[in-house]
Amino acid sequence: MSETHNFDDVSAAESRWIEQRRQKAGVAPAKPRVGVAFSGGGIRSACFHLGFLEALIEAGKMKQVDYLSTVSGGGYTGSCFQWLKHQAETADDDHLFSQRANGGNVLGWLRAHGKYLIDGKGVNSMTLFAALLASTLFNLLIVLPVLLFVIWLFGLPHAAVDWPQGWHMPGADQIEGHVGYLLALGFSGFFLGLYLLVIPTMAFWRQRIHSHNFAPRRWMGNLLTAALVLGLIGSLPMVAQLGDMLVAMAGEESIETLGKHMSYLLPLVGGATALRFGALRPKLAMMGITLLLYGITALCYHLVFHMGLVETTGFWIWLSIALVLAAFASINRTSMHSYYLARLCNAFFVRKEGNDRDHSGDMLLCNLNPETGAPLPLINTTLTTRNSKKRLWRDRLGASFTLSPLYCGSPVTGFAKSEVFQSGRMTLGESMTTSGAAVDPGTAQTANWALSFLMALLNFRLGFWTKAPRAAGARFSHMPYWLIFREMFGIGMSETESNIHLTDGGHFENLGVYELLRRELPVIIAGDAGADPETNLSDLQLLIQHAIADFDCLIKIDVDELMSKKGNEHASCFATGRIHYASGKEGVLIYVKSLLTPESPTLLKSFALTDNAFPNDSTADQFFDEMHFDAYRVLGKFNLHQALNEHPTLFDSPA
Repeated sequence: MSETHNFDDVSAAESRWIEQRRQKAGVAPAKPRVGVAFSGGGIRSACFHLGFLEALIEAGKMKQVDYLSTVSGGGYTGSCFQWLKHQAETADDDHLFSQRANGGNVLGWLRAHGKYLIDGKGVNSMTLFAALLASTLFNLLIVLPVLLFVIWLFGLPHAAVDWPQGWHMPGADQIEGHVGYLLALGFSGFFLGLYLLVIPTMAFWRQRIHSHNFAPRRWMGNLLTAALVLGLIGSLPMVAQLGDMLVAMAGEESIETLGKHMSYLLPLVGGATALRFGALRPKLAMMGITLLLYGITALCYHLVFHMGLVETTGFWIWLSIALVLAAFASINRTSMHSYYLARLCNAFFVRKEGNDRDHSGDMLLCNLNPETGAPLPLINTTLTTRNSKKRLWRDRLGASFTLSPLYCGSPVTGFAKSEVFQSGRMTLGESMTTSGAAVDPGTAQTANWALSFLMALLNFRLGFWTKAPRAAGARFSHMPYWLIFREMFGIGMSETESNIHLTDGGHFENLGVYELLRRELPVIIAGDAGADPETNLSDLQLLIQHAIADFDCLIKIDVDELMSKKGNEHASCFATGRIHYASGKEGVLIYVKSLLTPESPTLLKSFALTDNAFPNDSTADQFFDEMHFDAYRVLGKFNLHQALNEHPTLFDSPA
């Protein structure tokens, strides 16, 4: 077990870092501490905040920034900046983006890699498809034999059960049932009966049961879910028998072959159809996913009991190989996380002129140091807490978990020194990738059990498994593949586990301001490039809510001009707020949004005519051409310049 540290230890270490950084950058100790936050939003956010960086450098203010807090896509640019500063021979930022890189300058390199997922030597859209396919097949190689084995166990010992008398039809003389499946049906009926009995009692507390924090509401939901899942599992023998019964009733040999496969073909086709027409109807889509899962389970049942797959020698060899791989294969290296990591490092860790070797993945997080004059990076991720014993974290499904060169951790897990966390092997690229792991089972966006199960089954995962800070120094830090079953079934995902799961920081708080509020900074500049076509400012709303609930911190900000809109232009692209910390300290929040205004450059207004979605292109679009790259970059630069011009003394006297 490793020694864990509290936030007081973290704060003291950060103060020492900032003091050294300021000495190197030539910033007076008396200057107010400044934090800059880059929001999530994929490549859209990366381009917008690249313009942010340029504006800060052009204004001569970047050297005064003490903290750079990033989330997801904002972390692409933030990590790129840290990489460039580490590679630079001087603390001067003025020529950071104009310095030479392979094939041109840094800015040109980044512009050429806007389609980072399919850009690179020998990399294209087919490479992405091949990576997805390989990831899925490898996962099925391990998971499928285990599921088949469990389905086989449910059938031991065998028991045949008569159909009800009224159902005596050709081919329906007996259900080929099994004790495990009968028990599943029995428990399903018991749980359903209990649910129906408790509902009238709970009706007396109707107002309370509909309260978000009323615990019985959760238990009732779990009870109904258990009843439905067990009922579906227990019904497999009956559904399989129905196919044989339909064949016997039809009496046509031509449909006999098809009839034997009806038990799984119907739910698979039905599920796929529901998904096809459920793109804009979430309930229909969830029904389609549930049908697909049932069809997959029915197919497994067919393979086990109709095809006799488990009785073959080949199956037991397959199962043995799967168990060995589950113990020794790394769950972090066999999902799309590994591909995502490689593509991000290739795109945003720019290589110097004449350097053809890619060392971008070698930069250890703990090796970043204040001698570069760069701000202290806070790379924000979300710790999955869907199974937490504490209601607050269970309801939120996640907690803030920060990665920095000094400490990695969270107040809910404790902190480990970065040279100890992940046995000191956590890299800058790995941190950036984990912070941007948007596609993952069990998040707030994919909390539905059926969807999470299907995503984990097909290995559509970008999240990162690691040792908890208290176990960070463990000699054996390998993340075994069997952890995939935790994601599939939604178990063991909490802050108290020795192995914890990290995902996109935006799943908890997408602006990156949360951790800056914890540090009670007097000046915070936040960029928001999240997709928000209706200008609901939902990320800002969530931040204000978390600030009150977690820090007793009140943020007062007037957003009327941000909301005021004529056509696609807003009255303003930024708002100024006051922060009232619980300690009595006060701060200033400069909130800069990716909005067009009447003052926006003609270039941006013209681009908006050709791209109606701009400046809210979908986060699903991670393939930016040069025009999109520069449009968002110029937007970020212009909008921040507007805010800085309005507050000329911000970095000296924030009041």
